[in-house]
Amino acid sequence: MTKRALITGSSTGIGFEYARYLSNKGWDLDLISQHKSRSMESKKKLSCEKAQFHIFDLGKKDSINSIINNFETPDLIVANAGIAINGAIGDIKQDEKEYYYYLMCGGVIDLIEGFIPKILHKKNGRIVIISSIGAKVSMPKSSLYSSIKAGIYAYGKSISTELKNQNISVTVSLPGYVKTEAHERAGLDHLLKKVPNWMWVTPEQVVMETEKASLKGKLEIIPGKVYKIVKPFLNLKIAVSIWKMITKRN
Repeated sequence: MTKRALITGSSTGIGFEYARYLSNKGWDLDLISQHKSRSMESKKKLSCEKAQFHIFDLGKKDSINSIINNFETPDLIVANAGIAINGAIGDIKQDEKEYYYYLMCGGVIDLIEGFIPKILHKKNGRIVIISSIGAKVSMPKSSLYSSIKAGIYAYGKSISTELKNQNISVTVSLPGYVKTEAHERAGLDHLLKKVPNWMWVTPEQVVMETEKASLKGKLEIIPGKVYKIVKPFLNLKIAVSIWKMITKRN
């Protein structure tokens, strides 16, 4: 029987590569994006008859409810929708903070918990949450982003423990710098020049390593060999100082 995946943030970056990877394996896909033009562009690139493209703003509760109430129950949820955020403490407006928290944390929780009863009834399923290495390390001017990603990381770890004996696996992926358009859209294109090549991973690499970990039932994965090696040192004072120097605008 053909399996079905629901992927959020599917029009570019990790979400699109996840869609491409699964389409090549014959999956039925529900692909969710906020931007119609990007969604249509990804539809042309993907060229997959078994993919359905949907436009929703996942920063709004009504969108989440509509998906839960109207979509088929997926065998795999890939919670990937998000946006790069950068700003010193106090710089981000309250309404923006609330939107970001729901888009990348609260809304993800609502989406998963809305489908969980149906997935439990099927007695089989997988959930992949795309968090960030920022959930574990200090990132200059990224306190809001890191706290959001840490929140969804903690949630993923907890439900993984809760569901592991019910044939439902939960894997949280914690990528570092990924070569996508997200930084440029957030006005952080200077990072593309300043951050060393060894610190970047490709969306394809993230998908391959994340999917492999998910199929093995692993709780978490940090894509990229370099990040695995340097992870123990990333919160050291000298590492944070170097990170500040690398990411500072000229």
